[in-house]
Amino acid sequence: MSRLKTFFKYFLAIVIIYFVVNILSAFIMKSTYDAKDYTIENSIYTVEVEEAKATLVNGYINGKIINNTTEKIENKILKIDCYSIRNKHMGTKYVDVKELNSGESVSFESKFNFGNVDHIKISTIEKSEVPQQESIWAYMGLPL
Repeated sequence: MSRLKTFFKYFLAIVIIYFVVNILSAFIMKSTYDAKDYTIENSIYTVEVEEAKATLVNGYINGKIINNTTEKIENKILKIDCYSIRNKHMGTKYVDVKELNSGESVSFESKFNFGNVDHIKISTIEKSEVPQQESIWAYMGLPL
């Protein structure tokens, strides 16, 4: 019986240490994200950014898109361009905005894996303006 109690104490200690380490590492990882500046350009929507944060290797942006026009808007894409401190374009992410009736709002979130992002530019474009996947691969010099 004594061995079972000892085993249970060790097991309980390991479980507690596991949870404490996971909670602390999640807190530390969350604190490495720094808030980033953003600008909203030529958007027909009202874009409200709740968070725009990044580390040295990745980041995320989330917020809300509101259609304040009097008509239904469809076939639009939210284009998110990431730039370094020297204004070098690090990459682009696209968020597909489904049709949005007048007065409706929708939440969006985009995660990116671009390093050294300093500021973000957000704009609205037509779906036809998004480059095709084949041209993106060719631009990067990768095989199709």
